[in-house]
Amino acid sequence: MSEIKILIVDDSDTKRALYSEMLEKEGYKIVEAKDGEEGLNKARTESPDLIITDLEMPKMNGFKMIEAIKKNEKGRMIPVICVSATYKDIESKMKALIEAGAEEFFYMPENINELLVKVRVMIRIRKIYLELLEKNKQLQIFNKAAVDRELRMVELKEKVRSLEEEVKRYKR
Repeated sequence: MSEIKILIVDDSDTKRALYSEMLEKEGYKIVEAKDGEEGLNKARTESPDLIITDLEMPKMNGFKMIEAIKKNEKGRMIPVICVSATYKDIESKMKALIEAGAEEFFYMPENINELLVKVRVMIRIRKIYLELLEKNKQLQIFNKAAVDRELRMVELKEKVRSLEEEVKRYKR
């Protein structure tokens, strides 16, 4: 299995260290960013398999960062888990999940092992999604080949019909 890269975006050095240590023990490669602006840049340059982000950060908050990432075709395929101790209300959760485009929301200080479970699930979903994209590409190639073959058959049938008419003219 190829190395799975997780981008952790949080302005708290302590939280980044906590998440990094936990996820590195599981074998994930970790990339870190201290704010939403840096997170957006690293999402574009590092192509992570998953992003874990705080919502309340300097320069660019998590909501805006997620929206910017999800506007990009490549970014839409990266699952995002929002982690927040500040936002515990349903409106913030809905904003992160529906408006910004995150796939999961985790309230701190809930059981940190639950975050690990969410990471595993999101990685599994991403893997399935990427497999589906690959199968779709293969189907498109197959479909194009089938259409091309059908068009060639139509051309050949037309040519045969034309030759048959020419033979009939010569027989007369």
